[in-house]
Amino acid sequence: MKNVFATDAFAPGSSVFPTIDSNTIANSLRLEEVGRKRGEKNQPPADTLTRDNVEMKIIERVEELRRKGLQNFEEHLRVYRERLNRASEARKEVEIAAGKATSDFRAEVRNWTSRLTTPKERVSRAHKYRDTFREIHGIPDREAKHFAGWTKTIAILMLLLVIEVILNGYLFAQRNELGMLGGIMAATLVSIANVGVSFVSGLGSRWVIHRNFPAKVFGLAVSLFWLAYALGFNLGVAHFRDAVEIIGDWREATRAGLENLTSNPLGIESAESWLLIVVGCLISLFAFLKGLTTLDAYPGYGAVEQNVIQARDEYAEELDEAIADLTQKRDDAIDELREADTLVRRGINESVDALFGQSTLGSHLNAFLEQCDVKAQTLLAIYHDANLAARTEPAPKTFREEFRFEPFQKNDAEGPRREDAEKEREAITKSVEETIKKIFDEVDHSIEEYRSIEDIQGNYEPRPRRVQPAKNTGEKMTSEAQAVDGDVVDLREGGE
Repeated sequence: MKNVFATDAFAPGSSVFPTIDSNTIANSLRLEEVGRKRGEKNQPPADTLTRDNVEMKIIERVEELRRKGLQNFEEHLRVYRERLNRASEARKEVEIAAGKATSDFRAEVRNWTSRLTTPKERVSRAHKYRDTFREIHGIPDREAKHFAGWTKTIAILMLLLVIEVILNGYLFAQRNELGMLGGIMAATLVSIANVGVSFVSGLGSRWVIHRNFPAKVFGLAVSLFWLAYALGFNLGVAHFRDAVEIIGDWREATRAGLENLTSNPLGIESAESWLLIVVGCLISLFAFLKGLTTLDAYPGYGAVEQNVIQARDEYAEELDEAIADLTQKRDDAIDELREADTLVRRGINESVDALFGQSTLGSHLNAFLEQCDVKAQTLLAIYHDANLAARTEPAPKTFREEFRFEPFQKNDAEGPRREDAEKEREAITKSVEETIKKIFDEVDHSIEEYRSIEDIQGNYEPRPRRVQPAKNTGEKMTSEAQAVDGDVVDLREGGE
């Protein structure tokens, strides 16, 4: 586009026409001397009907300068016509650029439509499967419990383990050959078994509320297992500690503790052992409850809900990227068109300036042509006066005739050409405005086509179209852009 209006250094003015110095020409032709000498000889004769050779030299000398000025004038007219032709060429360039911008934008819209098909279908499938899952299993319309992540879960279990180790470490340190270190090691092993089994039992006991009967039986069995395990395991640990205090040897105490557990489960002899049972059962209960509440209460529902959330997030991310990309390409296309419009307007204004320059040049031309006639008459008068002063016979009639060059005929196309330039400028502006309107309409239409989360899930309520084409092109970049961006926010909130 810039090459279309490349500078041509067009600067019309009076300097286009050469200066006619009558004194210089008179001296170079020695008009007074030649006129006096020819007058003394009564030359040219009185009956001569044509101008003599001296008069013709004068006319030729002035005519040579006149011809040079007219050549310069024609050259400037040629430059002027080229500038007006550039306006038409620029309009075609803008129309081509506008058509290409519209086609490229539509292609980008189709590309994003294709890319959004798969994520959109996944949201639909995930939502339908969740509804089916709820219906089959009698789950009310509620969100599944959000899984906080294994990091937080493990941290809580480690806290329970540390608490039990600290409380039991001292109780196991008595009669231990390694002292406190041995007591902590034994307490750690006991805590791992107590916390680990209780947590896994809590996860399994959730199946007791499942609608499937075998699953209910499984959940009930796990719950009863944990209850028996928590009591039996902690009673066994307490019997083991009592045996350690009496026997001292840990291997013998282990065998004796198991025998006492089977023969007399509640026969605990020391208060420290009873404390050990209480601490162990409490820690086991906390671990069991943590396993029970880590995931959603209904087995499998959390995974189904998570699949819906993940599908929503993926679609929202793709939709976010699509709208951002289309908005950016819309702004880029409009900026390019506006830049082209500005450039072409500047070029056409230069063409109009060239038109004004031609008018100015025409006024200088008229003054130059008049000057040529006046200078020629002045030089002829110098020759005639010198000749008449020396003559003894009457002068020829040509001495009394006023000389003028043939009139110069020029085409006055100022009015039509100016109208043509203004029409081209209006056509370019109209083309740019129409293209910008098409691009905004494409953005509006594409946003309406990119369905929101509610629409995909079947609970969509139609919204009125918020993007309206601005009547004034200068307002589009503000009012319409804000309206489109507001509609984008609504679409994004659909997945929240």
